[in-house]
Amino acid sequence: MVKLCGGGGGDMKETVEERVARQFSALYLTLVSVLVGLVLSDLFSTVHERMTLWPLTLQAARTWCQVLGNTVVVLSSWITYTHLGMLRHRLPTLWDTVDATLVLVTVPLNAATGLADATGWFFWAAAFSLLGSAAVNINLWQTAREPALRHFRRLARFGGPYAMLYGGAPLYLAMALAAHLGQAPLPLEIATTVLGPISGVVVAVLFMREWRAAVQQQAAKPSSRGR
Repeated sequence: MVKLCGGGGGDMKETVEERVARQFSALYLTLVSVLVGLVLSDLFSTVHERMTLWPLTLQAARTWCQVLGNTVVVLSSWITYTHLGMLRHRLPTLWDTVDATLVLVTVPLNAATGLADATGWFFWAAAFSLLGSAAVNINLWQTAREPALRHFRRLARFGGPYAMLYGGAPLYLAMALAAHLGQAPLPLEIATTVLGPISGVVVAVLFMREWRAAVQQQAAKPSSRGR
């Protein structure tokens, strides 16, 4: 096995695998943060270029809900990515890149924000929910590859912190169809759109609670063995 010797002393040795594993977490967090920053920059540029947020008509209220929804769910995604990413200490795989880049589905969601016809926004909100669910499961599957982190896999269960994300795909797809057929009145569109920021906050809060419990559970194992 290839070993690297530090310049400070011959007894300080590190394998190539250990060095890559040690740096992987920081590189993953950097990639995710850059992608989230690009998505938010794209959203705010779109808001500045063409959206009408005042006076506060019903359509403007719907646009506000869409903008807040896009922002909150992206930040909620960042919370999941970073808090699971900082736990990783292993060799990266192609799935880690696939998982991180799925957040880019927010770009077409941004493009559909603030339009008179909300069909596109509901369709891409459904796509975000579907691909977001896939990203969560890939992320937790990859996290669970490390034996010490296998108990984190339960965070992806139905009824867990991502329940509202899982339910978003069929709900928003149904609303996209209703809006396309002209069967969705504006107040109903607003009521459905406001679920975006609400679900983003709920998912983030529930995830942080279960993530903290899972970390504390793992931290308690060594101390319990020592008794």
